[in-house]
Amino acid sequence: MRGGGNPGGGGRVGPGVGAHATPPPGAAPATLSRRPRPTLPALARASAWLGLTGFGGGLSVLGTMHDLLVERRRWLTDREFTVTATVSQMLPGGAAANALAYTGLRFHGPAGAVAAYAAFIAPGAIGVTALAALYVRLGVTPTAAPLLAGLNAAVVGIVASITLQMLRAAVQRPWQMGVAAATLLFSLGAAASAGEMAALGIGAGLVLDLGVKRMRLARFQRRARRPPPPVALPDEGMPLPAPERDDDPPATPADAPPRLPALALLSVPALGALGAMALLFLRAGLGAYGGGFAIIPHLQASVLAEHWIGPRQFADAVAIGKLTPGPVLLMATFIGYLVHGIAGAAVATAAVFAGPLALVLAVGAWLARVRSRRPVRAALRGLTPAVVGLMAAAALALGRSLEGRVELAIAAASLLTLVRFRVNPVLVMALGGGVRLALSLAGL
Repeated sequence: MRGGGNPGGGGRVGPGVGAHATPPPGAAPATLSRRPRPTLPALARASAWLGLTGFGGGLSVLGTMHDLLVERRRWLTDREFTVTATVSQMLPGGAAANALAYTGLRFHGPAGAVAAYAAFIAPGAIGVTALAALYVRLGVTPTAAPLLAGLNAAVVGIVASITLQMLRAAVQRPWQMGVAAATLLFSLGAAASAGEMAALGIGAGLVLDLGVKRMRLARFQRRARRPPPPVALPDEGMPLPAPERDDDPPATPADAPPRLPALALLSVPALGALGAMALLFLRAGLGAYGGGFAIIPHLQASVLAEHWIGPRQFADAVAIGKLTPGPVLLMATFIGYLVHGIAGAAVATAAVFAGPLALVLAVGAWLARVRSRRPVRAALRGLTPAVVGLMAAAALALGRSLEGRVELAIAAASLLTLVRFRVNPVLVMALGGGVRLALSLAGL
């Protein structure tokens, strides 16, 4: 994955210039423009690669995303990635998909957000549709319990390593450590929701960071002021050049691809059924705080109430959504195919991801306008440790599902490997699944 053959390629770094570089005093604007900047095709390729190798859900993909975008491509700094991960978990939907959409919005505006989001989802959606077609023909799902157990164990180690990286990068003040610890305790002990913990972090940032700072300013307003501490904002590091404009004219309706023949042949009742399905999955996507697993109980009740599929088929949909790369929300693709074929899969996929993408676009555009304001910076300082606490709670919760010493050993080995060495998390997951499958075949 190194060099020019990396699917995430596209940014080139000049001598002595990187994501952490600081411009010399009096530097010309041309110097600032040398910061690595991905082209839109390069960003789409990187997102597609992450979607193709993104087994284990959004949190595990964040580890691979950090390795690719921060360590290898240097498109983002550690602090920028921390804020990207923070914003992505503030919103419903998959954390990795939201983070890539926010990254695309940062570099190329709404077009970049849509391209990165769609490229990430496409490989998994295609895979789920293919498995759904086989399921309809065969009536069974692939049995890969040992492989999944190894992948899940490796995911625990990956999530734990991401938590440690974010802890070192963005949780530096004592009150931030307290927020992270409180979030962890409330999440595990009191079963508090992610939204409640995000509100706690934002409130702590506004009170402890903004309120205390204003009191100090009011008290020592006649004294010399110290420079403000570094803030984990999306534009940490050297400023980016203005997005390049495409010389090609925008696509006209005549340039749009033709409608699918299958949709043209649908009857009015079928179109009405697709509309009802789109509305159900749109609501499900907007409620998916904490990822796809958070909406499973509500979605199961809604789908069974519509009599679209049975309980066993719903369980198979969840299993296939977890088995394939990409967000677990792709289980909507499977359900849509079972109910209405290719058209149902396309409608369900578009609907379940439309809400989170729209919120990323809205929140990202809003942050771009107000990110320099002191209350926003204080809120982000409080929200970041809350997200760190939620990720630590997720690692512990996933660790509870591990069975036996073998899976615990795989999780511990994955964590130690990623902390000590620079290894692609995809390789760690592959090794974890392969080791568990081999031991299972050996009778262990």
